[in-house]
Amino acid sequence: MTPRERILTSLNHEEPDRVPIDLGSSIVTSCTRAAYEPLREHRDLPDEEIVVYDEVQQLPCLGEDVLQRFGVDPRLGQRPPTHVKGVEL
Repeated sequence: MTPRERILTSLNHEEPDRVPIDLGSSIVTSCTRAAYEPLREHRDLPDEEIVVYDEVQQLPCLGEDVLQRFGVDPRLGQRPPTHVKGVEL
């Protein structure tokens, strides 16, 4: 199943091939920068510039390598504010 099919199947109260995993597709499913940096280090992922799109909560834009490593299905669904340095819409 594709991530889209997996999510739609779940929303239709049917059983997908596996439970959809969400990490970082919205401000309520993300993780803080303080958790994200050690996570990248623990998983031996390459260093990258971390762009924080919510300065109050310190929420970073999660790297595609992290999302793929954990089999995350949805991607960021909430657009970051245009004033955030490093964010291009």
